[in-house]
Amino acid sequence: MIARQGAGLAAACVVAAALLAGCSSASSSAGSSSSSADSSSSASGKSALCTSVTGLKNSVVDLKNANVQAGGVSAVSDQLTKIQGQLKTVMSDAQGQYSTQITEMSNSLSGLGTSLTAAKDSLNGGTLTAVASSAGQVVTAGSSLVSAVSSTC
Repeated sequence: MIARQGAGLAAACVVAAALLAGCSSASSSAGSSSSSADSSSSASGKSALCTSVTGLKNSVVDLKNANVQAGGVSAVSDQLTKIQGQLKTVMSDAQGQYSTQITEMSNSLSGLGTSLTAAKDSLNGGTLTAVASSAGQVVTAGSSLVSAVSSTC
């Protein structure tokens, strides 16, 4: 029964991966009409943001690739911790930009944390389904954030 539940989570993660794949091919060119002094100072800020968003994207990909059958829900929990750290970096580098997408990502991470706690307290099909659903929401929110930021990278 646990194997079937793990397979369900794996299937949900595959669906989530498909959603994330859409953001990996986003265009990275953007026009600029600022002065050279403004563009050089904002370029370093953009560079840091682009780097941190790439780290976040990689962490979300790692979430979808988490081997729940081998590592149990702690495999997802480990990725949650990693993504939370990456999001803090993105928030700092974004300097107030993309607040809507960052809030959505933060809310989805909170939801995943709640689902993981429930699964750790009572591992069953319902709690595993909730973890899979929450992981999918994290992927969707991550995709939205990466897509928004990548238009400026």
